[in-house]
Amino acid sequence: MLVGLIPAAGHATRLGHQPSSKEVISVGGRPVMDHLVQRMRAAQPDQLRVVTRPEKTDVVEHAHALGACVVLGHPADVAASLRLGMAGLEDDDEVLIGFPDSLWEPEDGFVQVLARLRQGAEVALGLFGGGELERSDVVVRGPDDLVSRIEIKPEHPTGDVLWGIAATRVRALNGLVEGTEPGVLFNALAERGVVVGVHLSSHWIDIGTPETLQRVRDF
Repeated sequence: MLVGLIPAAGHATRLGHQPSSKEVISVGGRPVMDHLVQRMRAAQPDQLRVVTRPEKTDVVEHAHALGACVVLGHPADVAASLRLGMAGLEDDDEVLIGFPDSLWEPEDGFVQVLARLRQGAEVALGLFGGGELERSDVVVRGPDDLVSRIEIKPEHPTGDVLWGIAATRVRALNGLVEGTEPGVLFNALAERGVVVGVHLSSHWIDIGTPETLQRVRDF
């Protein structure tokens, strides 16, 4: 089974007051999360799961309208959201992970990382240049696209790309711990030589702040 998993339970504290939840803010004439859903569907998942809080009624309603399965709860962070969204899946099932407040190219990004996962990796990360590295998980690769390490929000990054999407087996995510960035788990798996990075583009933006949201709208 292949599941597209979208953590959308955050509080968007960096973005400030908005008339709607961050995930359904209009960008390019449609809710920003639609851009991610479109890219996930290119990989033909069996199911889309949106993890969100019940009080985010606009996200709940829109996810239902998109035909997604809505998983309700109050996860404390992204790791807890992913664990909640994986409920009922088998260890060998495949998961696509993406963030509904990000915009990136190419549209077949999930297709590419899923293909690398199915070639034998436990985790395949989609890599992007052009992001704010100091606020991201920076990926350093060795030969054959193997990820050698992941630097979590480094003050002085030694790599020049961030990971923004992932394809992984459920069993690889069983080590997720609430309160810990997913990148920490991916870094531990990279030390075992089971994580690959697929460079997708230099087109990446996170609309998590008023400045980046305005920049996207101006563009």
